[in-house]
Amino acid sequence: MRRKDRERDAAFAWEVFDKAPYAVLSMRDGEGGYGVPLSPARIGERVYFHCALEGKKLDCLARWPEASLTAVEGLEPDYFGIKFRSAVLWGRVSLVEDEGEKAEALRAISQRYCAKDMADFDEYLAPRMKATAVCRMDVAEIAGKERR
Repeated sequence: MRRKDRERDAAFAWEVFDKAPYAVLSMRDGEGGYGVPLSPARIGERVYFHCALEGKKLDCLARWPEASLTAVEGLEPDYFGIKFRSAVLWGRVSLVEDEGEKAEALRAISQRYCAKDMADFDEYLAPRMKATAVCRMDVAEIAGKERR
């Protein structure tokens, strides 16, 4: 990182990731790069996100599974600049095949974004399980950055 004064440790980066309202997945697409916003959640140091069963994101990841995930929170205007906290995760993304892991990941995502609805989770999930893909990023590296 060029600005060492803004570099933060992994614990800081995980905290930012956990608080950020969304993250952007960046990957290769054969013509350059492709980025897409996601609503991810983590279990330990594995990050999960859901998507359709087919599409450009899955096509890219099947061919080039290495990707990065960027999350930003705490944006605040500051005299010709912006205060922020960010986290960038790098790792390999794979499709979750195990039904138990898939359900656990969808539960974590739902808990993060729809906590008030969790009483209905099992009923809601059952008919949608087969129509939803879940991907897992095995995080190899994480970095945090902050402009105060």
